[in-house]
Amino acid sequence: MKKNKSKFEKLKMTILAIFLFVVCVGGIELTICYWHDPHIFTKIVTPVQNTAKLTISNGKKLIINTGNWISTQKQWFDDKLKQLGENLTQPQKAKLDQDEQKAENASGVMTRIDGVETLTGGTIPLIYFAQNDPEWKDQLYGNDPIGVYGCGPTALAMAVNSLGAGTTNPAIMSAFCAEQGYWAPKSGSYHSIVQGVSSAFGITCSAPNALDANEIITRLSNGEIAIALMGPGHFTDTGHFIVLRGVTKDNKLLVADPISRTRSLQEWDAQLIIDELSMSRSSGAPLWFLSVNE
Repeated sequence: MKKNKSKFEKLKMTILAIFLFVVCVGGIELTICYWHDPHIFTKIVTPVQNTAKLTISNGKKLIINTGNWISTQKQWFDDKLKQLGENLTQPQKAKLDQDEQKAENASGVMTRIDGVETLTGGTIPLIYFAQNDPEWKDQLYGNDPIGVYGCGPTALAMAVNSLGAGTTNPAIMSAFCAEQGYWAPKSGSYHSIVQGVSSAFGITCSAPNALDANEIITRLSNGEIAIALMGPGHFTDTGHFIVLRGVTKDNKLLVADPISRTRSLQEWDAQLIIDELSMSRSSGAPLWFLSVNE
């Protein structure tokens, strides 16, 4: 086996030597021919040069044609992608348009007016505040955080701003209410907060004749808003102040919940709201209608 391998190696070396010899001899002969007989040199070299030029020219054409083909295929692929994108986008666009149309037709929409969150579709455009807004949720209402216990001052801040009775926010209103003695430690607010704040800001505050759906719908439809103290149910497990801000064409109630934008954009059955009002009857609870004289 080693003997055969040795013969093969010798054969390779012999072929390489012959190749180098031919190249070297051919190169020497061409050099001699160039100096001693340029005519013969030209006859020998010209066909080689022509072949090389033709090969290079064909190579360039091949590269150009390949580039054009790639460009054509890329354009075809881009067109297909664009067409596919349009096919995918059109249904989504239609759905978006439908959602926007629904939003325009909805009776309760959250928007921004002069940079302030505002609920539209109700009795009046209602400036919305969330008690758990990062801007003030950790600030104190008395000794308690507004984010947990500040539904009363937040609801009244919405009412005061929206009725045009003043400019305030939950932090300012909480400080005012605590100073006036409406803060109830670890319980939120005393029920006297509604009548007290209304009086301080020149707002007319009155109780309904009865907790009746027709009266509530009528008074809200006539331009009043209301502060409602809710008991256990959809809005709270204990007690919670919200704003009743209007009525839909189907006689559903619109609310502004200080702790929930989602509930603030829903429509509510008037009887459900009545059924979930607090059982308290102190200081006009559980429902106060608010309005201002023009």
